[in-house]
Amino acid sequence: MQLKDKIKIIEKYICNNFEDWDLDDPIAESHLDDYQEITGASETDIKAFEEKFKISLPHDIKDLYSYKNGSKFFSILPSLVGQREMAFSLMSLQAIERSKEYFQNKDSLLSDFPDYFTSEDIEAMKDSRIKPYLFNKSWFPIAEYCDTCYLMLDFDPGQGGKEGQIICYIHDPDEIIYVAEGITNLVDMIIEMIENE
Repeated sequence: MQLKDKIKIIEKYICNNFEDWDLDDPIAESHLDDYQEITGASETDIKAFEEKFKISLPHDIKDLYSYKNGSKFFSILPSLVGQREMAFSLMSLQAIERSKEYFQNKDSLLSDFPDYFTSEDIEAMKDSRIKPYLFNKSWFPIAEYCDTCYLMLDFDPGQGGKEGQIICYIHDPDEIIYVAEGITNLVDMIIEMIENE
C-alpha cells in the first residue's frame, strides 16, 4: 500500500474519532474542506526546498509532500509520543521555511541551559539515537501540535540513529524524544494503532 493510501485511512479515522483525540469536529469546523483543497508540492518546489537548506529529503517524505503540501488544521498524524497522545498537523514546505527563521535555526546543547536542565535531566533524556541538543540547525519541524510541540526530521542523528529519523520537540517542560525511523514507520505505527482499536 502506498503512503498516500495509508494517509487516506488516517483521514477517515480522524473524521470518525476526533473526540478521542480532543479535536474539534473537522467537518463542522470546515477543516476537512480546507484540507481537501490542498494539493501536493511540485517536484520543483521540493527541489527548491532541498537546495535552499542543502539537504536531501527522504523519498517517503517527498511522497507525502507530493500528495499534500501541509494539512492546515486537519490532524493527519495522530501519534503516541512517549506516553502522550498528540494529533499533529502536517506543516507545508512554506511553513517549515518560515519556522526555520526562528526555530531550530541555531545549535544549542541541552547543557547550554543549566537553569532549565540539570545534569540528571540530561542523563534521563539520553538516547544514543539523538544528539543532546535542544536546538539544532539540522532538525526540521514538519508537523505541529498546539503550536508548541513539533515532529522533526533529524539530519544530524546520534551514533545509534539514522539520518531522516523522526524526533519530537515537546515544550514545557522541554524535551526531545525519539519517535520513529522515518515517516513511513510512523504512519505504519498509526495504522497499527487504528487497526487495534
